[in-house]
Amino acid sequence: MGPEPALAAVGVSVRFGGLQALSGIDLTVPTGEITGLIGPNGAGKTTCFNVLTGLQVPTTGRVELGGVDVTGWPPHRRGRAGLARTFQRLELFARMTVEDNLTAAWESARPWAVLGRGRRDRIRRVAEVVELLELGPLLGRRAGELSTGQGRMVELGRALCTGPRVLLLDEPSSGLDGAETARFRDVLLEVVGAGGGPAVLLVEHDMALVMEVCDRITVLDFGERIAEGTPAGVRADPAVRAAYLGETSVA
Repeated sequence: MGPEPALAAVGVSVRFGGLQALSGIDLTVPTGEITGLIGPNGAGKTTCFNVLTGLQVPTTGRVELGGVDVTGWPPHRRGRAGLARTFQRLELFARMTVEDNLTAAWESARPWAVLGRGRRDRIRRVAEVVELLELGPLLGRRAGELSTGQGRMVELGRALCTGPRVLLLDEPSSGLDGAETARFRDVLLEVVGAGGGPAVLLVEHDMALVMEVCDRITVLDFGERIAEGTPAGVRADPAVRAAYLGETSVA
């Protein structure tokens, strides 16, 4: 048997009344890899994300974080256990500075931080993230004044400041131009490639970005897993091409 995946959904189903949003989904996010989760609009990606983060209770199945069953855990407990996420719509403290946003994220993952403990660790970690994402020139600016591209980097920085074992990214290229997307791609590869970097689950509509950065991809359609494999294998899968017909190209 291989190593325990950093995050896994096992037989997860979700039903909303008469709507079967997910049907027996199995999904694994290996340590040290970027896993893509793709599918047409309405495929169930957001519902799956919500189950993994604790915002949605599955009808059946379970969620495991580092081999531990966390299905009954609320979102904040999963966060403190090493699960971090970004959002399709920017979720920043708009009136706070970039530096304060990063500091607040670090403190949120450590209940004892409100007592003033760990100041040196906080300063060190925030400085590491600032250097990695090149956020130095933005530290004193309010988050609400940033461009979408800058805000995406700050949101990624907030997630990294929590020290995640698993990082869930919800359409991080949304609103970015080509240069900003390329920059995000390079940073993401650097984050995961660094020793001890988090495992990543990426939900994204930009298929070029997905094919460039992902080690493996899971494809959903109408709440069911229709394909799973390497980018090359998924790209060539007839079921995937049929699901995306008229929506986007996976070539």
